[in-house]
Amino acid sequence: MIVGLLHPGEMGSAIGRVLQLNGHEVVWASAGRSDATRERAQAFRDAGTVRELAARVEVILSVCPPHAALEVARAVEDFDGVYVDANAISPMRAQEVAAIQPRFVDGGIVGGPPDEPGTTLYLSGSGAASVAVLFVGSNLEPRVVADASALKMAYAAWSKGTTAMLLAVREVADHFGVEDEWRLAAPELAERLPRAEHSAATKGWRWSGEMEEIADTFAAAGQPDGFHRAAARVFRS
Repeated sequence: MIVGLLHPGEMGSAIGRVLQLNGHEVVWASAGRSDATRERAQAFRDAGTVRELAARVEVILSVCPPHAALEVARAVEDFDGVYVDANAISPMRAQEVAAIQPRFVDGGIVGGPPDEPGTTLYLSGSGAASVAVLFVGSNLEPRVVADASALKMAYAAWSKGTTAMLLAVREVADHFGVEDEWRLAAPELAERLPRAEHSAATKGWRWSGEMEEIADTFAAAGQPDGFHRAAARVFRS
C-alpha cells in the first residue's frame, strides 16, 4: 500500500516507520515544511507538494496538532482515497473532517511514538478495518471501535487533564508558601510533578488545543466543560 503522511512530526514520523517496517511505502510533502521535519522524513519518499502526494497515494494519514486538522483535510479536499484523521479532535470536529473527506476514517492514538510496542491506534468508520490491516503485527496496535475520537477524548481528559490540575495545584501551594509541606503531604503527586512539568514544557502548545476539543466533547455529553477550558489555560501558560 502507498500511504501519504501529513505531516511527519515526532508521532507521525514514528508511525511512518511502522508502516515501512510492515512493507508499505510512505510518501510525504516537503513544500513549506521545516528543516526539522525534513530531517525526520528522510526515509520517506518526497512528493514535493501536498497535491502531488494526494495524486500518488491510496491512503492519507493526518497526524497534526488538533487546531490544524480541518486545514490539513481541506488541503487535499479532492482526494478520492481513504483519509484517516488520527488527531486529538472531538467527535464533532471529526464530523467536520468527514464532510470534507467522503472516505473518512476516524482515528485516535493512545500512547507515545510507536518505536516500541505499547501504543494503540483506535479506528472507526466504514473503512476502519481496511486501515487496521496496514498495522497488524506492528508496534502500533490497531483496534476498531465505535467512535475513535470520543475514546481519545475520554482517555486524554484524564491523562492530560490531571496533568494540568497537578501543575495548577503546585502553583497554588507555591503561591501560599506551603509547597514543601504539600510535597510531604502528597508524595505520590510530587513524584509525578517532574514528568508533568516536562510534558507541559515540550507539548503544552499542542495540548492546549486538545483540552479545548475535550471541553467541547464534555459539553456535547451534557457534562461541565470548565475543567478542560481551565486545563487549556494552564498549558497555554
